Order: sequence, then structure tokens, then C-alpha cells
Amino acid sequence: QALLKKYLIYARKRCHPKLSNIDRGKIAHLYGELRAKSPKDGGMPIGVRHVESIIRMTEAHAKMHLREFVKEEDVNMAIRVMLQSFISAQKFSTKRGLDRHF
Repeated sequence: QALLKKYLIYARKRCHPKLSNIDRGKIAHLYGELRAKSPKDGGMPIGVRHVESIIRMTEAHAKMHLREFVKEEDVNMAIRVMLQSFISAQKFSTKRGLDRHF
């Protein structure tokens, strides 16, 4: 436990990962696709809070690995988690369409 405490203290003090423009573009593209697709099938539209949560999860994943910059794998992990959560909250008919598309 002592090692875990030291790890967490170090990560909080020293690691502040940053997103690059490429990563932001990928997230913005996903937001646009989901924003267009979900209301067509009668589902709940994606909101800006979803994008903010993707960014926070991306930075948290990079921080867990003690990185100064976000890698594509961090972005992909955050998108995967958010998509699973977002799709599971939709109606059944909307879920099928979103599952096929994403």
C-alpha cells in the first residue's frame, strides 16, 4: 500500500497530460457523427458533457501511465468506454443502429 500511495502522490504532483490537436479532432469527429446519428433513430442526443468526459477519461488514462502527453490508445480507450455507456443508455431500436455504425 505504501508504494501505491507514493505512486498516486507522484502522479498527482508531476503528471499533467495534454491533448494534441489531432486527438481533439478525433473526439470532435466522433461527437459530430453521434450527434447526427442518434436523433435519427429516436434516441437521446449526445451532449457536450459527453465530450468533456471523454477528455477527462483520456487525460486520466494517460496520467495512470505517467505520461506527459496523451497517446492515441488513451483516446481510443476513453471513446470505447463512453460509446459503450452511451449506447447502453439508448432504446433498443436505437442501440441496434448505433452498434452497427460504431
